[in-house]
Amino acid sequence: MTEPRRTERDLRDVIAQGRDFLPETMTVIENGEGPTVLVCGGIHGDEYEPQIVLRQVAREIRPEMVSGRLIIIPSINFPGAQRGQRLSTLDGANMNRTFPGAADGSPTERLSHFLSQELFPRCDLLIDLHTGGNEYRVVPLIFGFSDDRCRTGPAELESQMEAWGYRFIQYVEGVPSTAVGCALAQGLASVETEGGSGGPIDGAELSELHGNLMRGLARAGVIRSGPPASTAEPIRVRVGPQNQYPAPRDGIVEHHVALGDYVRKGARLATLHPVSDNGDEPLVIRSDVDGYVLRQNANAFVKAGALVGNTGSPVD
Repeated sequence: MTEPRRTERDLRDVIAQGRDFLPETMTVIENGEGPTVLVCGGIHGDEYEPQIVLRQVAREIRPEMVSGRLIIIPSINFPGAQRGQRLSTLDGANMNRTFPGAADGSPTERLSHFLSQELFPRCDLLIDLHTGGNEYRVVPLIFGFSDDRCRTGPAELESQMEAWGYRFIQYVEGVPSTAVGCALAQGLASVETEGGSGGPIDGAELSELHGNLMRGLARAGVIRSGPPASTAEPIRVRVGPQNQYPAPRDGIVEHHVALGDYVRKGARLATLHPVSDNGDEPLVIRSDVDGYVLRQNANAFVKAGALVGNTGSPVD
């Protein structure tokens, strides 16, 4: 049985160029028997709400509050986060497309390798916290991945996601090169959350994320108590290619619906206004399917091919 303890590791040591940055600490809080849960933020460096909340949680949780082992990494992509960038400023890589990484690879690949090879095998559950970053506003939601190889099986993971308290549970195809996709390939279940960003930090969104995370940790059994589990029935949505709305040309976006709105097929989602007097008419973007508005581009100007927004179709 593990004695109550708290240890810290400076993640700058994982990469050769780490000492060019400020410290980034991985906190491990252990006490007795129980699951091992890894909570990560900042895989995309400009997604700051999880980084704030995870530093707060790392300060708040004491060993006597834990059953098992809780590993907290507020900002795994610290080379991006400390420079205000989504991607690593050392190699330009999108960390969430570099898994499982490589021990002798680029700085981002080494950080991915550290997670996938040193931490994932020790864990019962991965929690990967995201937001819309500088580019998007996202409705708060949760989704997850599990199969019969995982110690946290599909039915148990579904129950855990319900307990977090999010209005939306999303179902989407996984990507193998992401953290959660790599985890599943190794037999590790995961949950991923989204919500917020696209501008200044909102204190209400921080409070919601903190409360939901503490509910999730308590339901996973790694902390002894947390806020009461949610009893509200979540809205389940599926997201596929038919729910994505890329900009067909450069333009200025005017949104006509709000995050979380329910829209019918054919509904006007946005107008893409021309950026010059070249004769282009404003272009109306309409919904191809019924669904809830989950994501919107937070910028006025968008390049051709950039995502204007996406919806999620209700799951029967």
